[in-house]
Formats: sequence, C-alpha cells, structure tokens
Amino acid sequence: MEMKIFIRIIRVILGLALLAAFAFGLYTFAQAAPKSGDYLAQMEEQPAPVSPVVVTTPKPASTAPQDGESAAPAESAEGPAVEPAPEPTPLPNTPAARAAALGLPEPPSVDITSWEFMLVNGDHSIDQYEPEQFGYINPTIDAFDVQTNFNPDRTEVDFRIAQALLDFGTAAEEEGLNVYLASGYRSYESQLENFNRVCANNGVSDGKDKNGYYITMPAGCSEHQSGLCCDITDRWYGTKTADALRNNPLSVWMAEHCQEYGFILRFPEGKESITGVMYEPWHFRYVGVDAATYIMENGLTLEEFVGLYQ
Repeated sequence: MEMKIFIRIIRVILGLALLAAFAFGLYTFAQAAPKSGDYLAQMEEQPAPVSPVVVTTPKPASTAPQDGESAAPAESAEGPAVEPAPEPTPLPNTPAARAAALGLPEPPSVDITSWEFMLVNGDHSIDQYEPEQFGYINPTIDAFDVQTNFNPDRTEVDFRIAQALLDFGTAAEEEGLNVYLASGYRSYESQLENFNRVCANNGVSDGKDKNGYYITMPAGCSEHQSGLCCDITDRWYGTKTADALRNNPLSVWMAEHCQEYGFILRFPEGKESITGVMYEPWHFRYVGVDAATYIMENGLTLEEFVGLYQ
C-alpha cells in the first residue's frame, strides 16, 4: 500500500516537473520574440544583406595573332577569299596614243590602207601582183621625161611614183652626183629568177645570210614587185654590197634628202631584226612626203610606221 502511494507521488512530481519545464519554455520564447510592430521596424533598421551585383563587360576578341599563329585573315568555311583580278590596262588604240607610248611625236594623218603604204616583206607576200600602169625613166637621169610605153632601156616603176623618182634623181645630179637607177619593178617571174641566182652565188637556199637576214627575197615578197621602190647607185654594179656603198657620197646624200621627195631608206642599218633584210644603202621606197619625213626623222622602218595605225 505504501509502495503504491510512493509511485503516485513520484508520478505527480514528474508531471509537475514537466509542466514547469513547459511553462519555462513558453516564457523564454515570449521574451525572445519581438513585440508588436517591432519586427517591421527591425527589418527596416537592419535590412537583409544583399549580395552585390557585379556587371561584367565581355572583352572583344583579340585581333593580335597568338604565339604560333599567323596574321593571315581567317578563312571562311568555303575557302580563302579570292581577290578580284585587276582590270587590264587598255592598249593605246589611236596612232597618236601608240606613238606617245613609244616616246614618238604624233604621226601624220594618213590613210594607211592607201597604195603607197603597201607592206611587202617576208611575212607579207603580194603573190602575183603587178602595178596597173608603169612609168619608164632613163636610168642615168639624162632625159627628163617619164615614158608610159614599154622601153627595155629604161627603169620601170609604178607610174604613180615615176615623177617623184625623176625629181629625186635630178636633184642629186644637180649636186654634182652621178645617179644610176639600177633596178625598179621586177615581175614575179623575174624575182624568182633573181632569187635562184643570188642563192646559187652565195651557196644558200633560203635567200638569207649567216645572220638570218634576207640578201634576196622570195618571189612575191620583194618590194620590187610592187613597183614602189628603186635601187639607186652611182653606176652599174654587178654586185651591190653595203660595204661598197655605205659611205658613197650619193648614198649619203640620198639618205639625208630622200624624204623631201617622198622616199625612205627602206632597209636601214641596225633595223635588220625588224625588216628581216640586210642593210641596203641603195634601196629607196616611196611612201609620200609626210610619211617619209616622219619615218626618217624618227629613225623608223615602214613596219614600225604601219604598226602605229593598226
């Protein structure tokens, strides 16, 4: 009986202890909690800490090459960019412009397709061509007339240059020089015979010397067939040579004055690579006064002159 009473007393004591502990906890909580209105004020006085916002600006991509990298521009996925080809420089397209490009004065205004500019050489054959009308001049210029009837004792040329050739020769005679019109027009057949003879005499088959320049032209490629030229010497020569006639007084005078009568020295020394023909101080070709003056004053060949107009 006493034991039961003791157990009850213990239970009561434990219950009171638990109640006291609970009451003490409520009191402590009440003391720690903010009073009415204090919470918001406390929040205003001590705002919650906010992490600073860091604004970063992205760095631009570096354009400098890194170690081991080249400074070449980046290639696209389709391959390297192709630079456009530069526009070609247009070639001069007028005689004056072509002449200026070569450092030459403006050439005369001529019709380069006219008969007096007929180009005959190793690259330009006239085949079986012959002039429509011939003029015949005394080869020693001791008869001052131009005949139109065939005369085997006279030098035959295209009638259109006959008077100019006569005037040229007469002017030389008046200077006390002896003139001989050695060779004018030659037909295709005559030139063929001449070509074969000269080749045989010189031991060649192509009409060229050791330097590759013509000493006689194939038939169809000789200016003599045009009738627009004449070989002029101081007498008849069985064989004409540059060494024999280079400093001949007649050759010197004619080279200095030929343009006054519309003639040019057709195959000048130093221009063999252009004309394709050896130097011939006796061979004069008619082109008219204006063209002849321009050609001789500027040291040109007929090939170079014609080239200014094409």
